[in-house]
Amino acid sequence: MFTGFTQEAVDFLTDIRFNNNQTFYEQNKARYERAVKAPLRALCDEMTPVVQLIDPRLDTRPGRTMSRIRRDTRFSRDKSPFRDHVWLGWRYPGERRSEGFGMYWGFGPDWLSWGEGCYATDKPLMDALRLHIRRHPDEVREALFDPGLAGRFALYGEDYRKIAVPKDVPEDLRALYVKKGFGIEHSGTKEEWAMLASHDMADLLSRELAAMAPLHKLMQRMREQAEFAQQEQARQAEASGGVPARITVRSAEDFEF
Repeated sequence: MFTGFTQEAVDFLTDIRFNNNQTFYEQNKARYERAVKAPLRALCDEMTPVVQLIDPRLDTRPGRTMSRIRRDTRFSRDKSPFRDHVWLGWRYPGERRSEGFGMYWGFGPDWLSWGEGCYATDKPLMDALRLHIRRHPDEVREALFDPGLAGRFALYGEDYRKIAVPKDVPEDLRALYVKKGFGIEHSGTKEEWAMLASHDMADLLSRELAAMAPLHKLMQRMREQAEFAQQEQARQAEASGGVPARITVRSAEDFEF
């Protein structure tokens, strides 16, 4: 059972931020295992039935859900070998962090947050959403502006510099329409930081994941529509005598079917 993170966990993450090397880690490994990894695993286990109720297809295995202390620095300019923060993330089996639309929670020495969204640009997914905004704006509003999210979560994501916004896109959804990818995130308040030290954080996270469920389900439908559109493109290309090397969705209009 999750009983919270102690001050020792925050202290360890602070210390490794300023002592990010193998020697320090080896000297403090037991401290990490006890104060950081063990409670993170407990929180992961406690969230499993909550996440499975939202979507039983999501991967809840600890090895796929929990962050690792070691960083993969092969393709990063920052060669610091260890993370100074921890997180939980829920995706579909085989899906990388750069793919899809996932839910997450995490904290570091000076931040606490949770939300859901795209980790990187996902044009097919967003094109499906753009078409849905035009056809069914009320459904998008219900998911994005759910009472459980209102006033607590901020919209984020990079905008296209140039994108034509059709006149039928409602004003309150235009900020979403122009995104390359998007997410919603809540930054922990002082009162929520205090919950980190007790089971209250598990209770809070359970409620927040449930509040994010409608948006998760909407985006999963958008993924299915994007995949259908890509399959249709492949079939059409094959029927015309050529299969493209890479299937892409060029615009929302490609979803007309």
